[in-house]
Amino acid sequence: MRIALYGHFMYELAVGLRGNPDNEVQLFLDSATLPTCLLDEPLLHDPTFVKVAPWVTHREVLRPKNAEITEHLASFDVAIVTDLGPIFAASAATEFVFMPGGTDLTLLPFPVRSRSTRPRGRLDIFAGVVAARMRHGIRAATSIWGPAFRPFRLAVERLGCSLGGCLPQAINTKLFSPDVASPLPNNRSESITIFHPARMAFTPDPVLIEIGACKYNDVLLKGFAKAIDLGVDVRLRLTEREGAADQDLGKQLLSDLKVSDRVEWLSTGTSSHFTWREMVDLYRSSDISSDEFSGWFGLAALEGLSCGKPVLNYLEAAVMESEYPDGHPFLQAQDDDQVCEAITMLTDPGTRKEIGTASREWVLAHHDRGVVARKCESMLRALGMS
Repeated sequence: MRIALYGHFMYELAVGLRGNPDNEVQLFLDSATLPTCLLDEPLLHDPTFVKVAPWVTHREVLRPKNAEITEHLASFDVAIVTDLGPIFAASAATEFVFMPGGTDLTLLPFPVRSRSTRPRGRLDIFAGVVAARMRHGIRAATSIWGPAFRPFRLAVERLGCSLGGCLPQAINTKLFSPDVASPLPNNRSESITIFHPARMAFTPDPVLIEIGACKYNDVLLKGFAKAIDLGVDVRLRLTEREGAADQDLGKQLLSDLKVSDRVEWLSTGTSSHFTWREMVDLYRSSDISSDEFSGWFGLAALEGLSCGKPVLNYLEAAVMESEYPDGHPFLQAQDDDQVCEAITMLTDPGTRKEIGTASREWVLAHHDRGVVARKCESMLRALGMS
């Protein structure tokens, strides 16, 4: 197949698809939104595989039929797109699948007032154009692939569409792997470290909840404090993220809980986030990884599992049972008491090792980029797109 992919969320899937010599694969990445995590990837500099350019500007969105990225997508048999990709794939008249990463489905198609303009009731005109273009593009997709977690369900219902299946997120399990030289960074049962890479966002704003941007990190912070009150020797690593809605509130909450001295805030010292290799080091040097508590999971959860760590979060049980009928290794905690119980249980190094080993095996079976790529090819064939 001649397959075009658009959006940085597609990188690992593109690498996996490229592993099949019968595929001709081209990945298009917009230079304005290129994430730090990709900057040290060698394949990023292979022009036969990746093309990085300022594909999306106001002009391209306003006139997508004349956009250079539209011309590129039109030359392929099939496209798999994320971000603003549906706008250009629809204009290219190429059969395509929309594989949303989050707000490209839950927010961009719906013109909502930002926090800054809401009191005055003004709507960003360009955001309205983007929303209209995205609605048209998404509805033109041959299929929408995504998990049926609540924010996605609400969004497709508003669009009058439906989810056509779920392709698991792909990760590089060779990079995100346990440290063979030191598989247990901490063998002492009385001291553990939790790594929580998600940005702070826990204010229950109705819009943030609807679009899946509220991560309910306060559940972790409060449960962490309760574990300390019970005498557990535990420390927490958090990442400072530019634009994190509740970062200052999180710091204040930790201060109010009198546990700030047990918390390390990690930062690159710049506006950029960590590279993938830096993230691997952080996962490996921690005992537990924690994702968000909103009902769904992102790449950070899979990265922690792949590094052989127990991952603590909260997921919609019915959706997980549907997507993974054989079960999953995530440790579930919906409130601070359950977080405290999980932390206390994981003070035992044998328990951590057992859960971490099962976590790694599960990711290899379901989310390795080669496994995901083969499933992607099968799903494309089922749609008659091969």
